[in-house]
Amino acid sequence: MRQNVILLLVGWFVSLSAAAIDNLRIPDLRTLSIGGGGVTETPLYNPALLATLTRHKLYANYYNRYSVSELATVSAGFYIANNWLPAGLEITSFGYDQYRESLFRLSLGKQVAEQWTVGVAVQFMLLQSELFEQNSGRISADLGITWRPVENVLTGLSILHVPSVKVGDKTVDNKHIASYSVQAGFNWQVMNMVLITGTADYCEEEAVAGSFGAEYMPLEKFSIRAGLRSSPLRPSFGVGYQLADIHFDVGMLYHAVLGVSMGFGISFSF
Repeated sequence: MRQNVILLLVGWFVSLSAAAIDNLRIPDLRTLSIGGGGVTETPLYNPALLATLTRHKLYANYYNRYSVSELATVSAGFYIANNWLPAGLEITSFGYDQYRESLFRLSLGKQVAEQWTVGVAVQFMLLQSELFEQNSGRISADLGITWRPVENVLTGLSILHVPSVKVGDKTVDNKHIASYSVQAGFNWQVMNMVLITGTADYCEEEAVAGSFGAEYMPLEKFSIRAGLRSSPLRPSFGVGYQLADIHFDVGMLYHAVLGVSMGFGISFSF
């Protein structure tokens, strides 16, 4: 009985929030803490950022919505930095045994000029539920570009889930796991201790949304972060700490009706 109730809750949550929330494309906790606009912060939203990396990176994140374990997203990935063709591999899972969304993503980036990088990603998204007789999925692609007009400013543009092709059970409406969207944004390193970032994005299922955030480093290894995202209005907060080559991040997002979502992440650069 409890499982059936939870299944209905998850189904309601997904259908209600599909226009505003991508259950699988959750940015790292640092990005989430500064508003969640990842077009200039994480290759998960813009594969062109792979070409800006100077070190390999291995990461894992856990994000729990509204203290409901069945609404948790777990993700892990590996970014390979090199001068020839930087690459990334990412795996994400949302939900629980009776309802699960999964993402498998391969991305490539390339620096094409001194100030420009481009990138492309291909992902397979799988929807598994006891509500359906068969599994349903989608294959889609992302395109991204970055431009650095001056040394301390980075701008980015990405187009997500274009094209998108349904695979598996054709009768299942799984469009919400691969909604077409466009993001544009910037980050500005005001000084060594302060970073400001902003993003505007459009999704085919909702109006234009935006985010704004900042990161402040009062100490060399410690960061304080805050941000604000619209549609609906959601403030975010977080902290980060670096121990040698290991980074620890904690972040939270507040929804006025549903409450607090929290997560933590760890990454290793080498």
